[in-house]
Amino acid sequence: MKVYCVPGLANDYRMFENLAPKLLSQNIEYLEHLPPQHLKESIEEYAQRLYKTIEAQKEEEAVIIGMSLGGMISVELAKLRPFSKVFLISTVKHPAEMPWQIKLARRLPLEKVRIPAWLLRSTVKPVTWMMGVTNSIGREHIKAMIDSADPQHIAWAQYAAANWQNDLIPDNYVHIHGSRDEIFPAYMVKASHFIKGGNHYMIMDRSDELAHIINQELAILMGQKALPFSMMK
Repeated sequence: MKVYCVPGLANDYRMFENLAPKLLSQNIEYLEHLPPQHLKESIEEYAQRLYKTIEAQKEEEAVIIGMSLGGMISVELAKLRPFSKVFLISTVKHPAEMPWQIKLARRLPLEKVRIPAWLLRSTVKPVTWMMGVTNSIGREHIKAMIDSADPQHIAWAQYAAANWQNDLIPDNYVHIHGSRDEIFPAYMVKASHFIKGGNHYMIMDRSDELAHIINQELAILMGQKALPFSMMK
């Protein structure tokens, strides 16, 4: 079973490094960010370009895992390819699940007024603390990804996420959300699984629980038996 992983804003494959080794299938491919064609490129248009990088493998049975912005991209990719399962982590499926702050941002000219990459990088410590990543390893992990992120991608992602329009939700999705998500509040989201106390970056420190949920679904698809949660720790 092929597993595609799509990281979020200013993230890369390293966001999955705690989760990926615990998955039942190790046939994993990371869909790294493409440079945006322009700052007003929609997530739908972006996903169409990203899909071309895997189109040749479209006959292979596959699932997709998207985290945060990567979840929105995964929803768009699912319109282009029939994935066996769409796993969404710390994200939203529809603009209605976004908080008012993001909805308000749609009225702002984000393609002209945006958070510069240098400012985002300078605020890593307080931002990660706010998001519940209080240990030094977690902060350094996120800092390393933000430091290596393309400034053009950071600028594009702010505009694209705020202006995402979607009316088609995959019927085979599994949405895993933290009850204390700071970016997408849990009360706004209709998730299939809530991780009690999980924050936006729970993929890093609650990977056992996420892998357990994902592996239960993978086991059904692969005709295998998933490991009990107690054996994954």
